[in-house]
Amino acid sequence: MKRISIDKLLSDLDLQKKFFADMKNGGVAVIPTDTLYGFAVDSSSSEAVAKIYRIKSRSEKKPLILFLGDLNQLDKINITPDQKQKSILQKYWPGALTAVFNFKPTSGLSAFTYQTIGVRVPGHLKLLDLLKAYPGMFLTTSANRSGLPSDKNPDVIFSEFSDEIDWFIEDGCMNEAIASTVLDMTCEPFKVLRAGSVVPQL
Repeated sequence: MKRISIDKLLSDLDLQKKFFADMKNGGVAVIPTDTLYGFAVDSSSSEAVAKIYRIKSRSEKKPLILFLGDLNQLDKINITPDQKQKSILQKYWPGALTAVFNFKPTSGLSAFTYQTIGVRVPGHLKLLDLLKAYPGMFLTTSANRSGLPSDKNPDVIFSEFSDEIDWFIEDGCMNEAIASTVLDMTCEPFKVLRAGSVVPQL
């Protein structure tokens, strides 16, 4: 298991290549986000997705969230937002808004088997650089056991999960934060499924 700062990872191309290769081979990482520390796995690795569910003791009825580097990357998963959807995403992305869309299986996201998908462009500049450099996509969820809060201190998270993950990418203590707002865009009017740190003006 490797523990490094996100600054080190972004500046060391050899280390970055190793990280990318490990993730492509089914690795599980903890990454910093704009809300909480989260688990991340490659979106094409069913094995890695299964690991996250085991680590968290998470119900498989609850899908993971897809992180993208920018709004334009929705094209990667064959999602084309309409004008109303796009105007909301442009206002709140990057940021703590998870948008739910209808989903059909697509290449690069073979480990995702649900009919709807939650997507977010996180408001963490260093993480966005990592997401844009990664030759794939990350499925994510908060770094905690299901039903328990996620700690903002990376040392606490590391001590609990170091034996169960492959990489720990840190960026110091998180600020006091709550999870992202989840907005269902599969229906009209749009519906807030989980209230979070963003209050979208619909």
